[in-house]
Amino acid sequence: MNYKSYTCVISDIEYLKQFNEDSPRFYHRRFHDDELYSTIIDDRTMKRISSSWFEHIKNKFEQTKGTNTSLGKFLGRFPLEFKEFCCLIDLVRKGTGKFSMFSDEEDDEASSPFAKYKVRYESSQLKRLKLVFKIINPLRPLRTVYEVSYKAQLALKNKPYTNEYEQLDMAMEEESKKSNPNELDGLYYVIEPKVGFGDLVISEDVKEKLRSAIARDKKKEKIFKDWGFNNVLEYGKGTTLNFRGPPGTGKTLAANVMAKELGKKLLMVRYDQVQSAYVGETEKHIQRIFNLAGKKNAVLFFDEADAIALNRNTLDKSWEMSQVNTLLKELERFEGVCIFATNFSQKYDPAFERRLTMHIDFEMPDKSQALIILNKLIPNKSRESNFSVDSLEIEGLSGGDLKNVALNAAGIAVRHNSDKISINHVKEAVSMIKIEKINKLHSMFG
Repeated sequence: MNYKSYTCVISDIEYLKQFNEDSPRFYHRRFHDDELYSTIIDDRTMKRISSSWFEHIKNKFEQTKGTNTSLGKFLGRFPLEFKEFCCLIDLVRKGTGKFSMFSDEEDDEASSPFAKYKVRYESSQLKRLKLVFKIINPLRPLRTVYEVSYKAQLALKNKPYTNEYEQLDMAMEEESKKSNPNELDGLYYVIEPKVGFGDLVISEDVKEKLRSAIARDKKKEKIFKDWGFNNVLEYGKGTTLNFRGPPGTGKTLAANVMAKELGKKLLMVRYDQVQSAYVGETEKHIQRIFNLAGKKNAVLFFDEADAIALNRNTLDKSWEMSQVNTLLKELERFEGVCIFATNFSQKYDPAFERRLTMHIDFEMPDKSQALIILNKLIPNKSRESNFSVDSLEIEGLSGGDLKNVALNAAGIAVRHNSDKISINHVKEAVSMIKIEKINKLHSMFG
């Protein structure tokens, strides 16, 4: 027994609904000797019947795969899990996105078929096979529209996928990429941190400050509820940090460590995408970033933050000042963890600096720290025997410089067809980096 088309699945799912309604349980009516009988079914029995019928639908769906029916051919082209298929037909029935475009609910995500069937859009076959596109409605931030591609709609109905429809799908895909903040060309990168304090080579003073910030976020219920800080603070309850220091001193790595220690993802803001040529759009992007970080309970990270938090006394354009004002307002309302990193903290707006609860200075590594960093960056299995970096002159090199030393040493080794990296390869790489730094200084100061 199997399904011939997707409409048969819809019919069985519609029948399933009667077992889930809150009305009195008068079901399974039958005629006997010309009289109508009905049975009142208790909740436990109703749930058992509902579960049994749902399993029946799933089994028929699985048996349909590989058959020569219209639905069997569709599943042959697009191997979907049952719950993914349920999402798809729900979207088709609701009119491809209309359920959310015109919804007045607080959170469209919560009412979507993806939430209903416990499917994660980002990792689903629906996204990978380009059967559904996720689009943020620009007129109503945070309102999500899931559009079913014409490829999916036509294949379900066993109709040809012509070039005209393919062009429409391509346009929809581009719109999805442009507006979806979970994409790499959206407003930020989503990073799953994999580094801990053991990977961070910085002073103990900086580590202690990071641990204090982590503890504050972990124990915020104790601080604000049990200790009564909620009663004295109306805003500015977030853990807002300023990482300042030269490039390559571990600011980004420290942000990753904080997210890892808190068990959260890191949302690294893409300032090039946040900044818009259209008046008012940048402010909307800033609001969207903070809202989404709050919804996802993620650590928000602004690198090169001086580009967005400029001192308003130095600005002469109203739209630039409006952007800073928006940032200040969102920062006051935000109750999560937000980190700003900069090489030029002197450019910050004074009001912005006051809203940051902790300022942490990152300094260039001393010789012992630099040696530890370089040792971490060159894998043991890549080294010649008796390899030691202790004799290297690497003062004045940042963590970023040392990463380049390790990679360049590997490149020099393979260029010479060496089986392993020798200390001479590393010395040559150090020399290259130092010369580059000197040349850069000469170009800056003539």
